[in-house]
Amino acid sequence: MQLIEVKKQFEEIKKNAKCSKYIACFGKTFIDKGSEEYKISEKIGALIIKEGFGVLHGGYIGTMEAVSEGANKGIKDFKRNEFWNIGVPMKLFDKDVKRATCLHLETDDIFDRKRVLIELCDLCVVLPVGGVGTLLEAIEIFHLNQINEKFGEKIRPIIFFGKIWENLISEILNKLNLDKQSKGESFITFVNNLKELEEAINKKW
Repeated sequence: MQLIEVKKQFEEIKKNAKCSKYIACFGKTFIDKGSEEYKISEKIGALIIKEGFGVLHGGYIGTMEAVSEGANKGIKDFKRNEFWNIGVPMKLFDKDVKRATCLHLETDDIFDRKRVLIELCDLCVVLPVGGVGTLLEAIEIFHLNQINEKFGEKIRPIIFFGKIWENLISEILNKLNLDKQSKGESFITFVNNLKELEEAINKKW
């Protein structure tokens, strides 16, 4: 599906959802369903719905599935509709995967999927476990925010969940030459539990 068509489809979904803001979640694909990271990702999905935000995710397995399952629970518990939980799968690799969400914005490949997730969201949560792909997504959003902050365009705040991200991102920012560039003070937050996450997503950005 062409990106312009995906965006039109998303606008229709937002109207049906009656939800003004969506949070995109990024995390690791291959994790054990019984792991603590999977369970906390489920809770994050439910929390986002509880706090009045829709959920965007990659529509695949692992933490994406966990977030989706949590969002579905939140939809049931807080009487939202299915339009609050949207997966963005890519037909190239994962067309036969069983989905944890009913609504999909299908993209052609991993590059389009990443672009759709970033462009359509209002806020980003980096889940407690991730690999190189998750780091790449977070860095891309960070860099986009640097540019947008300079030119007065839309900022997508990034919330990193877990001490590993705080240590890693802080180390990266300390090592890079960011003279005359934003270091993200206005748009990144590090949290270590659900209470801190709740406060962060409700912050007046």
